Parts: sequence; structure tokens; C-alpha cells
Amino acid sequence: MIRYFLSLGIFFAGVISTIIVSGGSPLFFINLPSFIIVGILPFLFVSTIFGFKEMAWAFSITLKKEVDKEELLNALNFFKYFGKTIWIASLIAVLIGVITILGFLGDMSALGQNLSIALISILYSALFNIVIIIPFTVFIKKKMNE
Repeated sequence: MIRYFLSLGIFFAGVISTIIVSGGSPLFFINLPSFIIVGILPFLFVSTIFGFKEMAWAFSITLKKEVDKEELLNALNFFKYFGKTIWIASLIAVLIGVITILGFLGDMSALGQNLSIALISILYSALFNIVIIIPFTVFIKKKMNE
């Protein structure tokens, strides 16, 4: 687990330094509506299907030493479903951004914010998958092969 957090630190340091070297600001990549659509709504949606207790179990299963295959399979199904839900939410956010852009074509001042909702939601979805879904899925698959 220490390797996981170390690799996350290196990953985010690389992303932030690339943004700064490119002349941008990390603050450009913070967008609350996109974060809510891509990060919070899929989490709440998945919680209605799996429940918070099963979700917590899926996240904590990587720390447990002895787990049977059925529990690992349930956790793997959770992360697969959660990952797909995040990508679908990203697509919805992109569509919301594009529709809003088309609705305000005459107002160029609204173009930037609506375009950022469309594009940053894809970035957030990719980051959620890289940071949460893929590592936990790999941890679970490794445990299944032990």
C-alpha cells in the first residue's frame, strides 16, 4: 500500500509540474460542477446498488490478509461497475457542457466555462480511474491469483 501512495505522489507531482511548465496553473483544472457530476454522483448511484457497507468492504479488502474468492469477486464487480459509472457520468457531463455551449452560442463569455465543464469532466473521469479503479482492481486480481 505504501508503493501505491508513493506512486500516486509521483504521478500527481508529474501532472502538476507539467501543468506549471506549460505555463498553466493547477487552479485551471478545478471545476466544482464537473467534480460533482463525475466524482460524487457516480459514488451515490453505486451506493444505492451496493450499499455503503459493501462499498467500504470493497475498498478495505486489499488490506485484509485472508479473503475468500467470492468476496474478492464481489469487490471486483463493485470496482468494474463503479468505473463504468464514472465514465458514463463523464459522458453525461460532456453532453451537458456541449448542449449548454450550443444554447449560448451568441454569448462568447459563457463559452469558456461550459467548454471547461465538457473537457474537465473527461479528465476527472480518467483521473478517478487511474487513481482509484485501476489500482484497486489490480490489487484484487493479484489477491485472486495468490
